[in-house]
This record gives sequence, C-alpha cells and structure tokens, in this order.
Amino acid sequence: MIREAIGKIVSRRNLAAREMEEVMREITERMASPEQVTSFITALRMKGETPEEITAAAKVIREKIPRLEGREDVVSLDREEITVEKETILNTLNGSTGGTNIFNVSTATALIAAGGGLKVAKYGRRSYSPLCGCADVIEALGINLDMTPTQLERCLKEVGICFYYDPLAQNGLEPIITLRRKIGIRTIFNILDPLINPAGAGIQFLGVYDPNLTEAMATVLESLGIRRALVVHGEDTLDEISLTGKTKVTEYQSGRMKSYFIEPEDFGMKKSRLDEIRGGTGKQNADIILEILRGCPGSKRDIAVLNAAAAYFIAGKVKDFKEGIELANQSIDSGKALHILKRLIEFTQTERRYLRNGHEDEMAHRESVRTILDGEIF
Repeated sequence: MIREAIGKIVSRRNLAAREMEEVMREITERMASPEQVTSFITALRMKGETPEEITAAAKVIREKIPRLEGREDVVSLDREEITVEKETILNTLNGSTGGTNIFNVSTATALIAAGGGLKVAKYGRRSYSPLCGCADVIEALGINLDMTPTQLERCLKEVGICFYYDPLAQNGLEPIITLRRKIGIRTIFNILDPLINPAGAGIQFLGVYDPNLTEAMATVLESLGIRRALVVHGEDTLDEISLTGKTKVTEYQSGRMKSYFIEPEDFGMKKSRLDEIRGGTGKQNADIILEILRGCPGSKRDIAVLNAAAAYFIAGKVKDFKEGIELANQSIDSGKALHILKRLIEFTQTERRYLRNGHEDEMAHRESVRTILDGEIF
C-alpha cells in the first residue's frame, strides 16, 4: 500500500483515512523499508498533512501503546521535543539550525499546574543532540522514569502528576524515532508525538511548530475524543505560549473552536528577550526549574506561570488567563509546586523496580532517596 500512497501524495492528492491507516500499519509492523518510509513522510510533508490523515495515523500509533486508565479530568502537557531537533530543510527559523534552546518550560508548567490542583500527565524522551530533552531534565530533578503503567496510574492518583517515559521506544517503535532523527526535517511523526496521550487524558494543552497547524491539530484532537483543548504556537518559543512576542491560540471546548492571538502585555506581564529564557544541559535546566519553584522572580518564572495559567484555563479551573496567573503564582509562592516535586521524587524512587540483589539494592536505594529528599534543594 505504501508505494501506491507515495504515488498518490506526489500527485498532491490526499489519502483517505483507510489508506492512511493501512500505510501506518505497514510502517509500525516494519513491512515497509526505511527508504519507502522516508519517501512517504517527506512527500506527505511537502503536500501538507490533512487533519483526516493525522487522525488516522494517530489512531494506529495509539493501538501500539499501552494506555493508563483514562480520566477525563487529567490534563496532558505532551510536547514534540522542539528544543531537541531543528528544521534543516524547510521553514528554517531565522536561518539558524541551532533550535530555540529555551529551558524545559512544559516540565516547570506541569509541576506548577499540579501544585494548583490539576491532575497532569506528560511524557518525555532523552535528547539525541547537544540540547536537552524532557527526560534528561526529569531525571536531573531526581525523578525515576523506570515505572510500570500500574505505578504511573498510582502516581497520577496519589501525587497528582506522572511522567511517562518515551512510549514509542518502550513499545517497539524505536525505528520511527531513529528515522525521524536522521531525516532532518519535521514530519508527521513529530506531529503524532503529542497525540499519543498514553495517560488517556480528556484535556490537552498542546504546542505546535507551525502556526498554520493550530486549527488542524485542534480538529484532530476533537476527532480523537479530547473534550477540551488549547493548541498554541508562540513566537520564538514555538511550542509554548511566548513571553517574547505574540502567541497564536486555537481553543476547543463545548463543541466550539476559535482562534486568537495573545501577548504577555495582555496580562500585565513584561515582554522578555529570548536569551532571558535560554536553557542548557539537563542539570542546568533542572536548576532553572528549582529556582522557579523556590520563588525566584524573572522571565523564566513568568513564562512558566503564563503557560500554567493556560493549563488552568483550558481545564476549567479558572475563568480566564488572568485568574490562572494568580493561581499559578499561588502554587509557587505557597510552596505547593515544590512540594509536588518532592512527593513525585519520593514516590517514583520508592516505587522503582529492584532487578538485582534484592535487599542490598533496596537498602542502598533508600539511602539515595533520603539524600535527595533531605538535600539542599528542599
């Protein structure tokens, strides 16, 4: 089927949902060669993916991923790892190939949102570049990612937040990640990343790399059963609400969709320069997040607060962004967001699986957890 699909796409014709599903099954079941897959996803990118094609592909990928027991009140903050790879052929940003390299805003956002009472799920993978992936930061914070689905469900229920490590790699789809990394341009695989939704969340706050994708992705989320969604593209920061300029927002809830633009000044926040929200290594980004959770002021805190406000808003916890900003600041200043991190570290480290030496491993690890929890960061 993939050969026929390539021919159809090259002729700039869209695929029917059934055709897309067949092609994706050939890809995920390794019936198509790497050359065929590369040709297919590149041609699809050049044509432009339709919401129907994206939805069909997402449904096939979701079939391969074990899902947690879904809860409609859970907010998904999954992201494409935009800071990990940069477009090198199409739509390059200001002629640069270095990426945005801002710190991991969505990880800070997740902790602040959970501190304000939301149930939050997020997944991440490690970096394959000099920049930093979400999983690198999570591990640098002391959070254990080696968790079973059952443990993740308990973590979400008891702590209010969970981080799911790389569902593609853990379920035999590593070749997709490898190919995506080698090809050097963003393709449908990048778009599919945040649509996997292994936590079965009913609410999604999604960032996209292209402003023209916000409506399309909101339509896809509706088709996938998401009941509330906020899809954003921020100037400079791309997959987060921007503090450096305008952000395009497409909002879907109550069966209605609308798009609009926002700027930090709309909410009484000061616009920042991109260099003021830059990140670095996993350890450096973890330190930035800890500073935010300790209450340090500045642009890094502001962008995390603004994005947490958006999460509160789309979850229906506040009536507007301004009220969400107040709640996000309360989450930080009360110490609740930092307490969520402490509980998350304690839960994930205590629940980790001991694969060797039984009692000796457990005793050594308990000492390690004690060191983390009694350390200077808390």
